[in-house]
Parts: sequence; structure tokens; C-alpha cells
Amino acid sequence: MKIRCDLHINGEERKLLLVPGINESIEHRALKLASYLLFWSENPIMDVSLRNSALAGYDFLPDLMALDETGAIKLWVECGSTTMNKLNKLTRRLSQSRIVVMKETEHDANRLREELRRKLEREARVEIWSWPDRLFREWVSALREKTEIYGESGGLLINVVVNEHPLVAELKRF
Repeated sequence: MKIRCDLHINGEERKLLLVPGINESIEHRALKLASYLLFWSENPIMDVSLRNSALAGYDFLPDLMALDETGAIKLWVECGSTTMNKLNKLTRRLSQSRIVVMKETEHDANRLREELRRKLEREARVEIWSWPDRLFREWVSALREKTEIYGESGGLLINVVVNEHPLVAELKRF
């Protein structure tokens, strides 16, 4: 299912189309949409291709990224599962950029943080954000093929109305 979004966040309006990739779940698209809202002020780019000059020399793509005024990557976001190999490469190549991994649950975030401590030299460079308790399920269930979102978002806070369903979530950082 495609998700066509009319977004009215922090006094600005944008439209966004989330088209599922091969075997991409609704949960993954929901994490991407939440990331887009949380990094709204960074003017994030969601549908990135390797043709983007900022990704020259990369053999993988972010779920979401933002560029600085020079066109360099200032933010790289991964949603859901990602590999240690990819995170290792990112921490080496993006020494000045934020690297954020979005997780559905606190349990998943804790597990990833432990794995990073064991397997990654620069584990502190990777921020892990997760939804608190069962709020992620509520977020996913509010999304429709045609989704309207009104409200405020930024930092770790989402305070919105999604298709007439109010939702307030303060994500947690690990």
C-alpha cells in the first residue's frame, strides 16, 4: 500500500508519497515517516538514489538523509534493521555527520545498543531512537493510504493528529 501524506507540521505544509520497496513492510514505512517528521527542520530527503552526488562512492542508501549547505551529508537515518558492516562503514566515512537508527521498541533499541558495544569500534557515534511502550502500534494503525497529519514535531517529540487520531509520543534515545 502506498501512503499519500498531506503534512501540516510546525506551520509548514508538505506532501509526501511513501511507495513500498520490495518486501518493505508498513512498519518500515511508518518508521520512515516518523523520522521525516522528527527531522522536519533539516529538510530531509526520503527517496534517495545513488545518483545523488552526496552518495558518490557509496554502495548503499539511507532510509532518510539531510544535506548541509555545501551538499554534504549531515544526517543519515536507518529505520528498523541494519547491519553492523553498514554502521561500521558509516561511522568511518561520516565522521562529521549524525547517524541515527530508528527502532520500533525499546527492547529492539537496547539489543542494538548492546550489539554495537560488542562489535563496533565507534559505537557512540550511532544514536538509537525508539518508540516508547506500545505507541508505535498506535502510530502504525493510524496510517491510511491517504494520510493527513497536523501538529508539531522535532527533537524526540511528535505531537500530532493523524487522520483525526491524536498522538503524542516522546521517543527515547539509547
